[in-house]
Amino acid sequence: MRRICSMEIFSRIILVLFYAAAGAWVLLRHSPVDYPPYAMAAWGFQRGENVYRWGETDYARAAATLGFEHYAPPYRYPPLTALLVLPLLTLPDRGMGLWIFLQALCALLTAEALARLFGEPGRPWQRTLIRMSVGLFPPFLVSLYAGQVNPLVVLLATLTLQTIRRGQEGRGGFLLGLSLMLKPLAVGVAGLLLWEGRWRALRGMALGIAIALGMSALAFGPPALEFLRAPMASAGGAYPPAQNLPSMAIRWLTRHPYGSALIDAPIAAQWMGGALAGAIVLLTLAGLGRPGTPREPLEDRAAWATAAAFLANPGTWYHHGVMLSLALGVLLRRAGRRPPLWNAALAISVGAVALWGLAWHAFVGWTFMLDLGTLGALGLWILLAREIGRRRAL
Repeated sequence: MRRICSMEIFSRIILVLFYAAAGAWVLLRHSPVDYPPYAMAAWGFQRGENVYRWGETDYARAAATLGFEHYAPPYRYPPLTALLVLPLLTLPDRGMGLWIFLQALCALLTAEALARLFGEPGRPWQRTLIRMSVGLFPPFLVSLYAGQVNPLVVLLATLTLQTIRRGQEGRGGFLLGLSLMLKPLAVGVAGLLLWEGRWRALRGMALGIAIALGMSALAFGPPALEFLRAPMASAGGAYPPAQNLPSMAIRWLTRHPYGSALIDAPIAAQWMGGALAGAIVLLTLAGLGRPGTPREPLEDRAAWATAAAFLANPGTWYHHGVMLSLALGVLLRRAGRRPPLWNAALAISVGAVALWGLAWHAFVGWTFMLDLGTLGALGLWILLAREIGRRRAL
C-alpha cells in the first residue's frame, strides 16, 4: 500500500515540477502570442470599443498601449475570457506570468480529474498512467506555449462529466455553459446532452451561458454581446496547425506552400472536406443510438462526440486537441484488457498526435506528415467507436 501511495504521489510531484519548468521556459522565451489578444480585448471592451470589428491598426494601437510586441490577432472568442483577463492588466507584464501559471495549474488539475474519473480505485497503476499521459499530452504544452485558455476550458468540461456522473446534472450543465463561454471547444459534449435529451443538464448549461453573458455585459456594456453577430466560423485552411478533416482535404487537393498536393482543385477540396466532416458526424450520431434516450457511461460517449467535433470542425487547431484528453482517459482505462493489436493502434494514434505537436515544423514539405494530428485523432475516434459499439452489443 505504501508503494502504491508513493507511486501516485511521485507522479504528481513529477508533473508539478514539469509544469513549473515549462511555465518558466515559456515566459523566458516570451512565446505566448495568444494571451496578448485576450488582454487587448479586455482593454478595448473596457473602453467601450467593439473588439470584434477591430482591424490590424486597432490591434497595433492596443499593443503599443499595453506593451506587447508579439501577438496573433484577432480575438474571436466570447467575452468571458477577456473578462477573466481584465483584473490582470494592472500586474507586471500585463498579467502574462500569472496567466501562464494558472493555465499550467488547470492542466495539472485536468490530469488529476481525468485520472480519478477514468481510473479504477483498485488499480493505482492505471490512475498513474492516465495522470502522466494526460499531463504530458503535447496539446496542453502547445496551449501553454501560446498562452491559450484551453486548459481551463477542458478542466471545466471534465468537471462537467464528473458532476453529472454524481447525479448532479444541473450543476454539471452549468459548468459546461461556463466552458463554452470561454471557448466553445466542448461543443461535442453539449451536442451529446441535447441528443440524449438530458434536459436538467441543458437547463444548467443555459443558466451558465446566461450568467457569463450577463457578467460580461455588466462589465463591458453592449460591445461584449457583439460576438453573437461576429463571424466566428472558419472554412479551414492549408496552414499546418489547422488539424481537422476539411483542412486535410485542402492540403491534399489545393496548391499551398507547405507541401505537395495531388491536384489543385479548391472546389473539390471544399466538397471533399465537407463530405468527410459530414460522414464523421453522421456515423457518430448513428453510433450514439436513438435520440432522446440517456445512456451510460456518459463520459465515454462524450469523449467520442468530442473527438468527432474535433475532426469535423474546420476551425479546429492543434492546440484544441486538449479535448482529446477525454478520449485518452477512456481508452487508457481499457488498455490492459484489450489485445495487443488494439493497444498498438492506441499507441500509434496517441503517438501521431504527440509527434505532430513536437515536430511539425520539420514536416513542412511532407503533406502526409502534416496531417499526423488529424490522422491520430481519427484513430482515437475509431477506437472509441469500437468500444461504444461493443457496449451497445452487450
